[in-house]
Amino acid sequence: MKILNQSQYNQGIGKFKLLSSNAGVGSIITTKLGSYALILDINKWKFIEWANRKISLIRENESDNQKIYDRAESEINNRGLLIVDDKRFVEFLKIEKELESLVCLIDIPHMSLNESFNTPNWKNHPIKTALARNEEEGKSSDYMINAAHFPKWFISDKGKKLKKISEWKDIWKNECNKQNGKLKMPHFAPPRDGNDFKREFKSKNIEGTLVDNRVYQTLNQTNMLLICPNGHLSDIPWSKYLNWKLNHRNEDPEAKDLLGYDGCCTKPELIWTESKNKSEGYGSIFIHCNNCGSGKDQSFKVNLEGINSIKPKCKGEKPWEQELDSYSIPNENCSEEMRIALVTANNVYYASGFSSLYIPMHLAENKSKELIDALIVCNDKFNRTLGTKFEKSKEQWFNKNVDEEFLEIDCGVNISDLSFSIDELISKLGTEFNNDCTDDNIDNFENYRWQEYHCFTQNPSNKDNGLKFTDIVLSTELSSYFSKVQQIEELKVTQVQLDFTRVEPRDRIVKNGTVEYSKEAKNIFSEEANKLFILPANESLGEGLFFQFNQKKLDDWINSNEKVLSERFKRFMQEPNIDIQGAATMRKIYNNGIKHFLIHSFSHMIMRELEFSCGYPTASLKERLYISNNPEKQMSGVLIYTAEGSEGSMGGLVSQGEPERISVIIKKGLERMENCSSDPLCWESEGQGVFDLNLASCFSCSLVSETACEEMNLGLDRRVLIDEKFGYFG
Repeated sequence: MKILNQSQYNQGIGKFKLLSSNAGVGSIITTKLGSYALILDINKWKFIEWANRKISLIRENESDNQKIYDRAESEINNRGLLIVDDKRFVEFLKIEKELESLVCLIDIPHMSLNESFNTPNWKNHPIKTALARNEEEGKSSDYMINAAHFPKWFISDKGKKLKKISEWKDIWKNECNKQNGKLKMPHFAPPRDGNDFKREFKSKNIEGTLVDNRVYQTLNQTNMLLICPNGHLSDIPWSKYLNWKLNHRNEDPEAKDLLGYDGCCTKPELIWTESKNKSEGYGSIFIHCNNCGSGKDQSFKVNLEGINSIKPKCKGEKPWEQELDSYSIPNENCSEEMRIALVTANNVYYASGFSSLYIPMHLAENKSKELIDALIVCNDKFNRTLGTKFEKSKEQWFNKNVDEEFLEIDCGVNISDLSFSIDELISKLGTEFNNDCTDDNIDNFENYRWQEYHCFTQNPSNKDNGLKFTDIVLSTELSSYFSKVQQIEELKVTQVQLDFTRVEPRDRIVKNGTVEYSKEAKNIFSEEANKLFILPANESLGEGLFFQFNQKKLDDWINSNEKVLSERFKRFMQEPNIDIQGAATMRKIYNNGIKHFLIHSFSHMIMRELEFSCGYPTASLKERLYISNNPEKQMSGVLIYTAEGSEGSMGGLVSQGEPERISVIIKKGLERMENCSSDPLCWESEGQGVFDLNLASCFSCSLVSETACEEMNLGLDRRVLIDEKFGYFG
């Protein structure tokens, strides 16, 4: 299909990829046409901008957080969009990302493209139906994700002219003026050379009307850019590079002053040529200026040889925050050295995401619903009175304001439905309210997982919408290894993007209970944090199996095999250097100890066996590891679940959790682990995989799809499961 105008210039991408490790805010997507598009920050997404503005107006007229949430949900639903109902996740993000004003999460809408005109199927879309019902104006582009061309340099097919997209757009505008209405600015997409006309023909548009079309040669986008360890992104200033290369030759290969250097002339006409012999390397690419003649001298023709060595000082540019109608790029102070990268290189983008398993607040906090609701209202009301001359402390405020009437009217507590007395509720509420639970040293990630683990381990069943699970009856054989196995009939998983980095991923290192980050990351929003009320998210429905290991059996196993296990894992039990790459994974293994290898290897074994038993490829499964040696939050379990799409699955995974089947799956998995096509090399390996963090584990026996594994297929050893001398199931 030929793209002829802006309305057709869309790129289809799965909504579940948008907040993934390679396609979030700040990433560069390769389009089907071969061009590169930079995804803009969420405040440039029209539906997010609308929702944020709407909640801002609600907050001006309402002070009660629950009422703000309810009204926001109503307004957003009326527009055909969906609120992700996970208040536990919202509270976590308020703390972790310091978004004190965050109200809710919004599900990214799904819009498919038709094959005829590459435009959204908008006619019968539920959002359009909702807008028509509420008599609000809206168009399909308001619900698509905005992106901008980057790099911004394009090369013409005719004459090999190298110009920025803004210059090519000016040429196109002049051509439009010459054609007296036959050609319009929206026809510039994809970027075209207004001086290179090809042909004219008639075709039917989306309404079925015959229209005249003028076809111009498309431009070729350059594929090199500059990246900064602090997350910034810059175009290569080709005119400056040409002048710098002529003046410095090989004297200063790092070109530290490149971005502040003068161009070759005031009106450069750059020409990009490649050697006809097509030899490999940048030495075969030449650049010169037709206006001033720079680089045309046969004695020293300027090519790109050595360009990988340049390390200019960063200007702090953030092109993902630019306005769509502007070529001005926001920037901030930065003095890091930048480096050259290809657009498609892995180090151009590393996203940090976080997924939440929906757990009702009363189960997550292990408190009654009445207490949870009352605590939320009390904290909201207390925070609004801070700084007044009437209130001096939490205790004074509580004693003055909280009574039976307050609980009934303000908190909505139905006294007649309480299974305990109102005095007991007030007493418990006072203890919780006045107890300052904020701890700067707490690991929020671990605490979040602990809430989920505690919910599963302390409850034999649950029937809430969004989370339904039941204990299975364990056989005598299984009960010696596991304390609990649960069938998770229904679960909801919500994914958000926290931030992103470039050059190197951001390591999150937990050392002695204190969280450290290897580097700063860039936010996915450009709005001030206290003015951001909503974040985009992807919600998936699924099912799963939860395994809780028998802690006594696990401890006895480690103690009885202490000598051989200590010898086998001694290099993993030495405190790692936090300044090296991969330190986060090494530190996690060090913190979790030997049971990290045991539980993680067991998880992979189950996922691989489920491929055979119920047909789920590991790419459609995910693991959620619950491992901690924290005495207050001891965890030894794993959740295997599927959450591929918003509709969940059809019970195939849950059915494998039936008592008679799960035993067979575990046994067959252990038997399959005994043999590997890479043995004896794999079985006797002393280190393989990235950073040698695996022992007897390779692609043939233990590794799964990287989307299924939380730890990048690291920290695995099948012998810890099945070795006849020291294996847990040996």
